[in-house]
Amino acid sequence: MAVLMGRSSNHINHLRYGFWPGLVFPLIMFVLMYLVRYNEVGLGDYLKNLWRFQILIKLMSLCVLPNLLLFLVFFQKKYDLAARGVLMATFIYAFLVIISVAFQ
Repeated sequence: MAVLMGRSSNHINHLRYGFWPGLVFPLIMFVLMYLVRYNEVGLGDYLKNLWRFQILIKLMSLCVLPNLLLFLVFFQKKYDLAARGVLMATFIYAFLVIISVAFQ
């Protein structure tokens, strides 16, 4: 029984189980911020205004914060590969922020 329990909980310890949520959670966070605060403005106009006032990069950086919680949960449960996937997704967002700063 213990072998089956160990095997069933260990199936989460893969890069994809950390990478995909690590990519999706910041997007969900961004959409939630938009819907809660500025839903009367169209999404396109909202993005244009964020870019014009140089807020988009800061908001993108804040939207990645849920990845920290996800990383810590995987790290505490010793799902090292899943935690590494979250870290990879976070680095992709960091790379996008760096590119955005270069074009502003």
